[in-house]
Amino acid sequence: CPYGKTRDNCEAECFIKVEEVFEQYGEQGCAIIVEPLLQGSAGMKIYPPLYLKKLRSLCDQYDVLLIADEIATGFGRTGKMFACDHAGITPDIMCVSKGLTGGYLPMAITITTEEVYQAFYADYKEGKAFMHSHTYSGNPLGCSAALAVQKILKEDFVLEKAKKRAGYLTEQLNSKLLDRDYVGEIRHIGLIHAIELVEDKKTKRGFSSEERVGYQIYKEALQNGLLLRPLGNVLYFNPPLIIDEEEIDEAIKRCVKSIDSYMVSRI
Repeated sequence: CPYGKTRDNCEAECFIKVEEVFEQYGEQGCAIIVEPLLQGSAGMKIYPPLYLKKLRSLCDQYDVLLIADEIATGFGRTGKMFACDHAGITPDIMCVSKGLTGGYLPMAITITTEEVYQAFYADYKEGKAFMHSHTYSGNPLGCSAALAVQKILKEDFVLEKAKKRAGYLTEQLNSKLLDRDYVGEIRHIGLIHAIELVEDKKTKRGFSSEERVGYQIYKEALQNGLLLRPLGNVLYFNPPLIIDEEEIDEAIKRCVKSIDSYMVSRI
């Protein structure tokens, strides 16, 4: 952090950069889109809920729409139904998918506030309707799967159980891997856990991208019957919400074996 902050004392000081951009372009801008709390493909980077609160306030100030991409974070993945819930904010537009149907069928929804909806709702003759659709809109099988998943989430208390499993996963990953010389950090939100692999633990200097360390460990893990997702020097756990402690223990065991095996081979 260029401001010398840690996760324990961060007050989103870096938000000043966003304020500078809005000051310069806010009057021209119509919307800003963010992945709330978790930047997925950027390396599973996690930022504080306060950042989202400040962004919501700034968007209101400049009359800019806030679009939340909850495709990867929605439906309990971060420990709450939606990542925006951690900040207690409501976006103007929310994109959801993935967990919507539990992965059984492809489906996505773009959700808007009533104000945004009404901006495009009118009699056809007024010519302001948002005439957009695609071939598979409203697929009945996809909708049925989505409704079934939402029912199970509620009736089986899936999110409540997942929250307990998330704590256990954090505890076990930290105890098994955090003291390794090649692990710089294990960051997490909900059941999502990202292991940052480093060449120098003190400076947090990562391995050279040419080595493709994450990908090499991913291949090693496949041989051990475990599917890990590599993002550069980051390996991340993103297990199903219904995983149990026995499965967590087995996954971590295979993960540690895979990482250790590769690290020994490169000496």
